[in-house]
Amino acid sequence: MTAVNFKVFRGHVPRISRRLLSPNYAQRAVNCKLNSGALDPLGGLLPVATIGHEIQTIARYRKFDDAEANDIWLAFTGFADVVRSPLANDEEGRIYWSCDDHEPRSATYAQATSASPFPAAWYALGLPLPTMQPVIASVTGGAEPVESRSYAITFAATTGEESGPSPASAIFSGNVDGTWNLTDLQTAPPNNGSISAALVLSNGRVRLTLNTVFGLAAYDTITVAGVVGMTDLNKSLRIVKVLPTTNQIEVVLPTAQTYTSAGAWARNAALNTSGMVKRIYRTAGTGGQYLYVDEVPVATTTYDDSKPSTDLGELMPTAGGLPPPKNLTSLGSLPNGCLFGITENELCLSEPYMPYNWPLSNRYAFSGKAVRAMPAGDSVVVLTQSFPVMYAGADPSAMSPMLMETYAPCASARGAVNVGGGVLYPSYDGLWLAAPGAVSKFTERLYREDEWKKLRPETFRGVFHDGLYYASYEHDDGRRVFALDIGESDSAVEILESPTAMLSNELDGELYIAKGGRILRWDADPGSAYMADWVSMDVQLGQPTNFSVAQVHADFFEIVPPDTEFIAQDQALMLAGADAVNGHMLGLEFNLIEVNGSLLIPPRRQTSKKVTFTLWYDRELIYSTEVTSEMPFVLPAGIKGEVVNIGISGSVRVHSMTIAQSTAELREASQ
Repeated sequence: MTAVNFKVFRGHVPRISRRLLSPNYAQRAVNCKLNSGALDPLGGLLPVATIGHEIQTIARYRKFDDAEANDIWLAFTGFADVVRSPLANDEEGRIYWSCDDHEPRSATYAQATSASPFPAAWYALGLPLPTMQPVIASVTGGAEPVESRSYAITFAATTGEESGPSPASAIFSGNVDGTWNLTDLQTAPPNNGSISAALVLSNGRVRLTLNTVFGLAAYDTITVAGVVGMTDLNKSLRIVKVLPTTNQIEVVLPTAQTYTSAGAWARNAALNTSGMVKRIYRTAGTGGQYLYVDEVPVATTTYDDSKPSTDLGELMPTAGGLPPPKNLTSLGSLPNGCLFGITENELCLSEPYMPYNWPLSNRYAFSGKAVRAMPAGDSVVVLTQSFPVMYAGADPSAMSPMLMETYAPCASARGAVNVGGGVLYPSYDGLWLAAPGAVSKFTERLYREDEWKKLRPETFRGVFHDGLYYASYEHDDGRRVFALDIGESDSAVEILESPTAMLSNELDGELYIAKGGRILRWDADPGSAYMADWVSMDVQLGQPTNFSVAQVHADFFEIVPPDTEFIAQDQALMLAGADAVNGHMLGLEFNLIEVNGSLLIPPRRQTSKKVTFTLWYDRELIYSTEVTSEMPFVLPAGIKGEVVNIGISGSVRVHSMTIAQSTAELREASQ
């Protein structure tokens, strides 16, 4: 018998010659789902939201009000990492995010949803430290014994953030129950100011002279406006250097213009100074530990302290505290309440449940340049341009590093995904898995290096969903999607789609993508399914053979005419004139249709339900036909081939396909 039968459909294996592939594997598998064994077309995209700008990152944000869930879409124009507040029962619904092109930011639910698109407003994450030393001007009244003290202040925002301390005052001695008179309590750092000069430097930078640089740091972003002469400055810029002693900053700006006058600057991420207070702390004797004394409005510059030591409060919670580095990326969270992120060669962690406090004691330098950091259980995996590094530990100030001694650089930060106990990420020779204790090439049996490079792993934008790793990548014809079943990593599938962002939404278990300014649900619309395309491996026969009959088993009952009713309705409205369409101003009552809308029904992407069978002999196309039932059909006679390929494409499920030299062989092979 010389029948060829496919009852199980698998993906393609680029590493192996198509003549040496195992039965049921494909040389081409496009727009299909193969995890059931059948050939299933991928369902169509279902639009769920339209955003007013190009989307590079999407996130789903949920806040509960009186046990009712409120979900919104967050859409970013850059590559962002978003985490929810680690605080228990956070009534403000805080979120935090980092982005490649600006400083780390935070927002409450009210801020984020104050206008659309979301997030609409935010604050910079963390507060700068006061830079002025409080002064103990005098101690009046009281009686001995005499005590020596030092004072320090912090800034505290209404959202609960507290800065690290100011420089400590000089130690002063006075009567313990006297009134200690403090001056020079620094006021809040500004969110905007003026520009008085701009100088072009030889290294492609411009040096700006500001009214103050208090609170500004390298990698902060500001918007400059109103500059006369050097108008190239009037835009959003990122600071690369701060010169505190001269109130100057440097920005990258190649320009041939000359500064004339004027200009103003404003933070792109304001500090939360509305309602800000100063907290005053003092040492108890010469013990060196600062205890809470009082808090005053941030504009207050003096304070008289007569509080007895028995009335002092808690230890300063942010001693040694710092805001996160302004170039922090890969923001993530751990089960112990810490946030983490990376700079160029440093892993940084916040204090537990204090996402605004990132002390130097919680920072770990490593060799090489970081690309991405991701959680793996209680640990953090840092992917670099050379060797991965894993940090483990419950205490952020006592993390233990372990260099994974395998050269496996991360080719794309956006391609790395968390898969439970480890991180799956693209390198230049394959997909790698970094897990506690080991790093291994996950696609060793699927791709050789030359085949893998054709996928351009440096352009990967990955997501892990329902056991599959999806990666959108750059192709000569635009972006495409590569899909790999992690549980059975023996073959891959290609999807002809071009998302700019992908999200596995843990709130509803669905996969979403972004295209341009739209958000769409993946594999959600059977009525507009993609056209699956599957071509078998080379079937090597013992001698040239002619197959006379074929049969396909599929869900043919789903083949129905496409819904075109909306087309006829729209055509009738258009022929009836503008008054019938009602797209003009005041054409209909208020709120009946959306602004800029009309009575026309938008066209829906629909796939014509069909199944097409194709046959090749010795790589030459012999026959192709549309199949509409499970009845056997006749193949061309008088043509023989020694190498046979069978192709099937369609928008309904295909269970099997068979070719044979006779109906008897066909019947026997199909059983």
